Amino acid sequence: MLAALPACLGLFAPLSIPRPLLGGNVCVIVLDDVGAELISSCDDELRSRGRPSGVPAATPAIDAYLAAQGLYFTNAWSMPTCTPSRAAMLTGRIGSRSGIGRVLMPREDIDNPGLEPGLELLPQLLHLAPVPYTCAALGKWHLASSEQLEAWPAHPLGSPVGRWFDRHAGSWFNFESQPTLPFWSSGFYVWEKAYSTRVRASQSPCEAGEPPCVRAMDVNFDTHDYPSVDTIDDALELVRELPEPWFLWLAPNAAHGPQHEVPAGLPSDPCGFGSAVLGGCALSGMSVEASRIRCSLTALDQQLARLFCELDFSDTTVILVSDNGTGELAALPPYQPSRVKGSVYQAGVQVPFLVRSPELDPALVGTTSDALVSLVDVFATVRDLAGAPAATLAEDSRSLLPVLRGESASARRSVYTELFGPNFVPDPTTGGPPAGYICNRHDQALRDARFKLVRKWRPNPAGGAPLLVEELYDLRRGGPPDTSTVPPTPTPDWLEQNNLLASWPPTDPAVPGALQRLRRELDTKYPTLVR
Repeated sequence: MLAALPACLGLFAPLSIPRPLLGGNVCVIVLDDVGAELISSCDDELRSRGRPSGVPAATPAIDAYLAAQGLYFTNAWSMPTCTPSRAAMLTGRIGSRSGIGRVLMPREDIDNPGLEPGLELLPQLLHLAPVPYTCAALGKWHLASSEQLEAWPAHPLGSPVGRWFDRHAGSWFNFESQPTLPFWSSGFYVWEKAYSTRVRASQSPCEAGEPPCVRAMDVNFDTHDYPSVDTIDDALELVRELPEPWFLWLAPNAAHGPQHEVPAGLPSDPCGFGSAVLGGCALSGMSVEASRIRCSLTALDQQLARLFCELDFSDTTVILVSDNGTGELAALPPYQPSRVKGSVYQAGVQVPFLVRSPELDPALVGTTSDALVSLVDVFATVRDLAGAPAATLAEDSRSLLPVLRGESASARRSVYTELFGPNFVPDPTTGGPPAGYICNRHDQALRDARFKLVRKWRPNPAGGAPLLVEELYDLRRGGPPDTSTVPPTPTPDWLEQNNLLASWPPTDPAVPGALQRLRRELDTKYPTLVR
């Protein structure tokens, strides 16, 4: 397959000697609601190890440009929902330290803030690199509440303007749909696009005056208004125009709902590698919703091919991740709808994490790494790629640059994820929740190379100590024995079906020590917010 790739793929020829820090361009692509099993190459790899297939979408561009020419981290964790994951990548902090533990909604009846515009974010450090970066954000932002946007409509730029990103255009929240209307009347077809700045320096997008402004987008009148096309159109404008080095935060809305039919006539990539997607795309053996979600991901893959064909990979690092696992409507058996997006179980937080970089050790090109990785590690990795100074507060992030260079097999011994609500603005003195904060739910998970401990905390309606439910899983040897071997050998507990705490004492002598170790780490590093 690689031999047949068009010459315009621009596959880099890795050097045989170590390279210094490039300070080259960096593009972080954040897919939406795309578990690892929805990317074809990722699903193939996991399935080869025995994990049940998730019936992936066709993703030939991601497979060829990134998986075949980069490194796939098979044990990458996100947060269970999108806003906390995006905040973790940009702050270098888990939610219980940044205050972002649950998703933001356009209209809420509770106090649930997003990121404060005065916080220190990744692009702020990149501005201070030895060669300062120009930083842009495109696509879904989803890091500000409606109240914050009313007070500060240029939220992605930070305060003062330019503290965070230099340019921004995209949607503020997820797209909404009207259940009583057809899909072409709302959602991905009719939506609002916010401009904090111009995209093209020579042209204002606003009907009158300068940004910030909001424009109505309607695919029914212009196919280029389809969000996956529009976001890549903007990305192509920026990579051609931005001064180098640049940092591009590219956050397409796909494959998040609402479910819809992909419009016909989308632009194809000039290298001819994107898969053709026709209106009315349908896949057999699944629900209409599950089929449409996969088709929208394939359509996005086609548009990403347009960008990949344009990039100079000899001087550009691309990191592709997803903000959380696959959503309930897209999950297929044996994956359980209650244990996908929105949960701390594997199908809710195990996401694709692909890196293609001129810093990648040639021996690692096209391979996989089983190192434990968190999306929060994007922060330190990009910072080190740019040679930017250390952050004041980014204590949870670990740089993957030594792993990419083949200097280390792993950057961490454990990985953590959590879901809590509502969000809060950290106290400026303590860094924790403000006085009077009440947490109504805190789900936690911590794993090492083999074991995973799940904790679910809830307030006690009768008063007193919070209620706690614990589950322990052996991800490496906790599944049903493989009877094809003699004697039968243990298998991974891919679907977390065997809670080791359900029958005690365990027969495996390694289990009690693992439970004690994981409990101690949770208690000391990640205390619950439920009081």
